[in-house]
Amino acid sequence: MKEVLNCKEAARIVGVSQRTIIRAIASKQLAAEKIGEGKTSSYIINRTALEGYIKRRGRK
Repeated sequence: MKEVLNCKEAARIVGVSQRTIIRAIASKQLAAEKIGEGKTSSYIINRTALEGYIKRRGRK
């Protein structure tokens, strides 16, 4: 299993849209590292951070 994920992979695991993952990152509900700047930026999400987010959401 991968230890780090991108937004698309994280969204698939959680069962939500990529936009929901980005909103969770923006509101500090989900920790992630931003890669790049502007519209071409992306995020790297640690699997343990994603698992904590899933538990806090109360799903899966």
